[in-house]
Amino acid sequence: MSTDPVHVAVAVIIRNDRILLAKRPLHLHQGGLWEFPGGKLELHESVQDALVRELAEELDIEATHYTPLIRIQHDYGDKHVLLDVWCVTAFEGEPQGREAQEIRWVAPAQLNEFEFPAANRPILQALTLPHECLITPEPLDSSTFLRSVEASLHAGVRLLQFRAKTLSTEEYLQLAQQIERLCRHYGAILLLNTSLENYQQTTADGLHLSAQQLYKLSARPVAADLLLSAACHNRQEVEQANRLGCDLIFISPVAKTLTHPEISPIGWQGFYQLTELACMPVYALGGMEYSDVETAQQYGGQGIAAIRALWQEA
Repeated sequence: MSTDPVHVAVAVIIRNDRILLAKRPLHLHQGGLWEFPGGKLELHESVQDALVRELAEELDIEATHYTPLIRIQHDYGDKHVLLDVWCVTAFEGEPQGREAQEIRWVAPAQLNEFEFPAANRPILQALTLPHECLITPEPLDSSTFLRSVEASLHAGVRLLQFRAKTLSTEEYLQLAQQIERLCRHYGAILLLNTSLENYQQTTADGLHLSAQQLYKLSARPVAADLLLSAACHNRQEVEQANRLGCDLIFISPVAKTLTHPEISPIGWQGFYQLTELACMPVYALGGMEYSDVETAQQYGGQGIAAIRALWQEA
């Protein structure tokens, strides 16, 4: 892998719940595939300046509001790229293919119908994931617990990790089945923090791996159409998550927590250093508040994961 990746500013342009795609000309690298518009940074150019310039040159529009989405490094073998991806939600002008490229507005649900370069997979994943993930507290009473799950979903939670270390396998699976029904009703994504054997007895959206489980695996344990997440605390764990092809990871502890006050947090700078290594969306975990979502995004994250800050007591 080369030490100096080609730094590319990438725009996910959103208007009226549609996303703009462009088709790469056949003579270019990865030609014939669909992509999100953008281009290489020029010498001493900031990514924001490159983003605005490229959209003016390629599409004849002026981007006026944009926020960071994800940064991804990818090695194609013949080319190593750093994709610096931003969501553009306001612009002036009407997009047109100034370089004779085909462009198309598509609904987010249609994105899987198009063929993208391999480096774009984490971008597609980031677009389907919310900015907050609720990790459930330990269930003390199943009825009260389920009412709180539904209250949290009703309040807007759309990504939920069911974690319960004190339940028997039978109790866990029974509760997981009920939580899955609630998540389906609210259109939420459900990750199960459990063993692979337990997970395979369910139809939940994805499996979450502890750091201990992560190290025991040599290959991705679930199919590509299922989600795989993992808990990571250091460089080695992030790199292992990359090797397994995880779809999202949780990096912790970013801040001090009430449950583990003895553990030193890595802080936002430490979080940023690990997100730079990750090949997937990353959630900040540990001492997070709802107000930390924007900070997490500024430091390269998808958003935050939390128990207390997102849990609604029934």
